[in-house]
Amino acid sequence: MSIKKISSTLSLSSWVTIGVVLSVLITTTSVLILVDQFTRSYARREAEARLNQLAWQMQDALDRSMEERYIDVKILAQRPSVREAKDPARMRAVFNDLQKNVPNYAWIGFATPDGNVFAAANGMLENQSVAQRPWFQQAQKEFFVGDYHPAVLLEKKLPVMNDPWRFVDIATPIMSPDGQFQGVLGIHLSWTWARDLAKKLLNPANDRYDVEIMIVREDGTVLLGPKELEEKKIATDSFKASLRLPSGSMREISETGEPYLTGFARTGLNSEYTEMKWTVLVRQPEQVAMSGFKELERQVLFVGCLVGVLLMLLAFFLTRRLVAPMNALSAALERRATGAQDVHIPTVSTYYEIQLLSSTLSAMVQREENYLREVRSLNEGLEQRVEDRTSRLHETAIALQQALDNQRENQIMLEESENELRAILENAHDAFIAIDEDGMVVEWNRQAEQLLGWSRKEAFGHELAEMIVPPEQREMHRRGMKHFLATGEGVVINNRIEINALRRDGKELPVEMTVGYVQRRTGHLFIAFLHDITDRQAFRNSLQEMALTDILTGLPNRRAFTQKLPEAMARAIREPQQMGLLFMDIDGFKGVNDKYGHEAGDELLVQFAERLIDSVREVDTVARLAGDEFTVILERLHSVADAMAVAEKILLTMRRPFILKAATVNVSSSIGVAIYDPGQHTTQDSLVAHADKAMYAAKKAGKNRVEWSTEENTA
Repeated sequence: MSIKKISSTLSLSSWVTIGVVLSVLITTTSVLILVDQFTRSYARREAEARLNQLAWQMQDALDRSMEERYIDVKILAQRPSVREAKDPARMRAVFNDLQKNVPNYAWIGFATPDGNVFAAANGMLENQSVAQRPWFQQAQKEFFVGDYHPAVLLEKKLPVMNDPWRFVDIATPIMSPDGQFQGVLGIHLSWTWARDLAKKLLNPANDRYDVEIMIVREDGTVLLGPKELEEKKIATDSFKASLRLPSGSMREISETGEPYLTGFARTGLNSEYTEMKWTVLVRQPEQVAMSGFKELERQVLFVGCLVGVLLMLLAFFLTRRLVAPMNALSAALERRATGAQDVHIPTVSTYYEIQLLSSTLSAMVQREENYLREVRSLNEGLEQRVEDRTSRLHETAIALQQALDNQRENQIMLEESENELRAILENAHDAFIAIDEDGMVVEWNRQAEQLLGWSRKEAFGHELAEMIVPPEQREMHRRGMKHFLATGEGVVINNRIEINALRRDGKELPVEMTVGYVQRRTGHLFIAFLHDITDRQAFRNSLQEMALTDILTGLPNRRAFTQKLPEAMARAIREPQQMGLLFMDIDGFKGVNDKYGHEAGDELLVQFAERLIDSVREVDTVARLAGDEFTVILERLHSVADAMAVAEKILLTMRRPFILKAATVNVSSSIGVAIYDPGQHTTQDSLVAHADKAMYAAKKAGKNRVEWSTEENTA
């Protein structure tokens, strides 16, 4: 009698292959999405930082150039020939010499108190009246800087240019040696000065990055920029932001609807000529700024797809190899089922389960064959032994039935015990994992699924190290397993340790792990219990953060300062760039404490700390050491002047009144500045000592000032 082959829609190998391929596909897609989001955000931040840096460079060049013009006028006003104002020829020679050295001075002249030009470079406008010009009227009493304006008297006298003549006026009153008002010295600074600065500083960047540079006045008028926008008013988001912030960057939509990334910086914030507050805007089309990211995105997508295809091919190959022994065993059973008795049942030792199944089936077939041979031997015997054989077979059947009954009862008891144990493990609060000597998972409870993200079906038969051990620790894990199997000694066996386990989503999870083992006939069985200790570690970290934070102000305390200062010095050596340390206290703090009480003193310390944080960059570190002593670590300095500028800014901020609940008080600060140069062998303690001594030098000099650490004040 033949038996038809039982077929199914899909084989075991097909199901396993589909599951593994889907897992690889989902994992690869998730990683590509995460990488795409990260690189997009990183590229945008880098582009905005680059534009902000370009805007700051232009702003710094404008401020420095205006300072030089300010100094030129001050020096020119002190020349004896100018102060005496008697010899127009001598004065004209001085003006011509200065104009020759600084061609951007379109006109230099001196006007008498009645407004008539007494002497001028190249004699231009001499004996003509400038009494109605704003620069002459404003500069009769004090130094005057006039904002951007078109030429009036000089438009037709100066050479013809592609761009119309535009000036920035600089003027100052001239006093004779005996203190008498002699007249007004005036200079018309040509706007080609700003255009030359833009070409010199930013045209290389424009060629490289395709950026647009604009200089905008406070009323929104474009002074320098694209020809279609010059001397027209704009009201972009970046310009509005520059009126509130000294510098920054942002994404905005242009007048034509095109998205741009724009960096901005504000001039004239720390100079004596406060009238010259311009906004420098450096913008770039978002598509151009993100072009590098687009190329990287295409490369990541290509590599990710290639890796995914390779992983799926590898999974397909491994699955076929894994299921091949089962297919061979199934084929042998099907041939025997059709009546082919000479078919041998193969014993497969690829892995434990298939080895157990194949050896059991082979033993059963062998017993069946032996039984048939015995039956044939009995049939060939004598008839008189049939009754005895039948009796013996009857007794054997009874004994066999009894043995089967006992075996069935034992099997039921074993299954009940196994179910009880599985129920306990499935409902345990800790993750339970069991692996064999090869590190393959043979047990995985429900809590392990929830904790690590892998289902029991996915984890079963896979190497534990590849799933939950971080990549950098996998080789050490495998060596520990080999060492224990060889010597019976292990660091983690029967011990409770804290490690990081790797979840399916790639995140590391702190766990407390207890590992034990059971000696079996076929080898060792390792069992592990894992307990999530995320909350425990978070509690430890919060205690550590409290130990490093000043309770009153929320700033890093002295202990945190002693940790951050060596780190900043190490970064200064690596970059290399200078680093500054500001050491300061509050002038008059004790008086506020004594007069209004400690609550007012604490409130003053909190407001002082808030202003201090607002006065420095995010990369700088502000700390409170004790009482009213504060420090600021300034990193990435270009020169000592940068540190002094920050200190002066802090002094200016602290001079504003502090509004307390008890009263409004006025205090100041004394600041000591010490510079750490990577080329010098300066220790942490000596750097702090220099800044501290410089602060006390500031106090001796009258308080409310900044002192730089020198050999005189640190001796």
